[in-house]
Amino acid sequence: MAEPRQVSFRTILKDLQGPHVRDEFRTSWAIALLYRMTSPPFVWVLLRLGLGPMAVTALGFVLALSMPAQAYFLPIEIAGWVLFVSGVLFQILDCADGMMARLTGRTSLLGADLDYLSDMVQHGLFYTSLGLLADRTLGTGFGWTALALVAAFLRLLARLVREQVGQRVEKGEPGPIRIVDLPVIFFEGLTGLIPFMALAGGSLGVMVVALLVYSLLDIGDALVPMTKPPYRGGEE
Repeated sequence: MAEPRQVSFRTILKDLQGPHVRDEFRTSWAIALLYRMTSPPFVWVLLRLGLGPMAVTALGFVLALSMPAQAYFLPIEIAGWVLFVSGVLFQILDCADGMMARLTGRTSLLGADLDYLSDMVQHGLFYTSLGLLADRTLGTGFGWTALALVAAFLRLLARLVREQVGQRVEKGEPGPIRIVDLPVIFFEGLTGLIPFMALAGGSLGVMVVALLVYSLLDIGDALVPMTKPPYRGGEE
């Protein structure tokens, strides 16, 4: 197990050359480009502070819990910017904790599951926060908040469906990217741009509708494998 403070910046950069990063560019290109590629300086600082990966996961979790309060209580002039920064910082921390675990040899099932839980909570709370911010900006009660909650529920449902289906369908090595794959890769990777919606101002209502549409399309994409073997003609 490597001592956190002894991990060099060069070693941190080498982690970006791993297969997990290449796979991330296929499945979540915006997260890989905007947050994974910018996380090494944060990882270096966090390691020098003596923080472990689970502590960083906890920081991200606390940050996620604060998002609705940011959207509802902060002055409207700065609430969008603070929520945007919080969304970006969460994504960077979410990339950093896994990188820190690999570099220090502190990977664990508990850490992985806590990271998963933190990510799920953040999705729901950030969507809700966008709805709250939209209602405050547009003076619409809690209508956009309710719609954002529906979008959050559908998005989390899509993730659960995808993971359940993944237990049934054997995942092989990814093949070369084909031209016909590019629209799907582009669509799936858009999730990394969601923090920027907090800056939409008077168009926040449109952003909430976009989240709802995106969540519905995500469910459709998650269900596609169920039209193929082993589901087709298989047993329950």
